[in-house]
Amino acid sequence: MLNGYLQQWTAIQTVRAAKLQPEDVFMSYLGLSGDANEFEIEGYLCGLVMLPAADRNLLAHAINELLDSTGSMVDGAHYSDPDAESSSGYSDYLRTLNLSPDRYDFAAPPAGDHSTSSTTSTDIPASLDTANPGAGGPATDGHELRADVHESEFRRVQALHESRLLERGNEERFDRITRQARDHFGVSSASIALITEDSQVIKSVIGPLGQDLPRDLSLCATTIKHDRTLVITDASVHPQWRDHPLVAGGPEVRFYAGHPICTAGGWRIGTICLMDDQPRAFTDEDVQVLRRLAAQVQIEMWV
Repeated sequence: MLNGYLQQWTAIQTVRAAKLQPEDVFMSYLGLSGDANEFEIEGYLCGLVMLPAADRNLLAHAINELLDSTGSMVDGAHYSDPDAESSSGYSDYLRTLNLSPDRYDFAAPPAGDHSTSSTTSTDIPASLDTANPGAGGPATDGHELRADVHESEFRRVQALHESRLLERGNEERFDRITRQARDHFGVSSASIALITEDSQVIKSVIGPLGQDLPRDLSLCATTIKHDRTLVITDASVHPQWRDHPLVAGGPEVRFYAGHPICTAGGWRIGTICLMDDQPRAFTDEDVQVLRRLAAQVQIEMWV
């Protein structure tokens, strides 16, 4: 069992070294269904208050998810016990802690870059290719693997329907966020899309791009497969996307950036996305802004 103050120290050092913003850490923690408030989280990250072990582990996981999503090579925040660490999926991010009488220190070479940020790749193990950030893990055979994926998708769609977002149609509270997204980034369109078992349903759209589609034509259906931002700066020259019907024909989409939106239980049910018919650059700072907008959507959903 790791001493609580040592665990807190690793979280503080990680946040400082990676130059993470406390509000981003809090939003990531909130996305994992944490129930501590923003002042408690900021106080913990300043060394002013101690949190219970469960919240410390959830916050460590939120920090490590941010490192993963930004591609940071900073050492991750530690968990309170080996079981929490091994089940987190981020144990390779953690270097061995060497405790000396004078100070805490890390004594081991970096584990390496495990970045999955802002990528268009979909080549991940099938057992992890679900819209549930907590699902996955190795299956013993193909039959078990298919059953796991089917069950995860069933529960994801069930969570979408339980949210009742589909039956409420357009809502101004979401239109305000998509309008803010389009205006901030200066793109032609911003939208919030919900992904059902077989289709993309537009919850909110500001601009000409964004429509209900079969799921197999939806870029947002690809986005929800991973807990990270999908960025395509110029789809017309990207080997994975240049032949897509929305790129080669139709609206001739060139730029796309989308981030998943989740239920309070962690199920990725849709996205907030940006689209344009012209190629565009998208910086790390832009990714963070889009993630904050996704958090705003989630807060509207949960509250």
